[in-house]
Amino acid sequence: MKRITLMVLAALALTLSIQADPDIQVSGKKVRIDFDGKAANGPRGIGLFLGQPTGLTFEMDLSRDSWLDFKAAWNLAGGNGGFDILLQGNYEYAFPGMVTIDRFSLTPFFGAGAVVSVNDAGVEIGVRVPGGISWRFESIPLELFLEAGIDVYLFPAFDIGGSGGLGVRYRF
Repeated sequence: MKRITLMVLAALALTLSIQADPDIQVSGKKVRIDFDGKAANGPRGIGLFLGQPTGLTFEMDLSRDSWLDFKAAWNLAGGNGGFDILLQGNYEYAFPGMVTIDRFSLTPFFGAGAVVSVNDAGVEIGVRVPGGISWRFESIPLELFLEAGIDVYLFPAFDIGGSGGLGVRYRF
């Protein structure tokens, strides 16, 4: 599990270093680094979600204030001592420009979606309500986000759970 995470992080770092190609300027005692990359406004993003569950995330913008979010992850606290793989899909509605601090803007969001858990006890299917806050960088194609959600499993039995964590996506 640690090897896969390290490999994905190394691939992401290599991709970003190839894409960014910074221009460093030194004047007096001030150092300014300009990235030739583009802002994080690409319509798609792929990255890592670290928390509960931990795994891969993919996002596709539908408009300025809505997107589809998908996760394929493993639940570290799930299952009966064995494995638990989660698949999540959400429609999320955002409020761009609602929280602005100095020069950067945080975007709160909430949504609704579905969750499927495949574990050593069988398959569980349910609905979820995620919410959080997102920040897309202006000078590099990255997005950071915090997300928490309530998961309500409906099949094969009623159960309530939660999920949440920190994510990073490369925007393209």
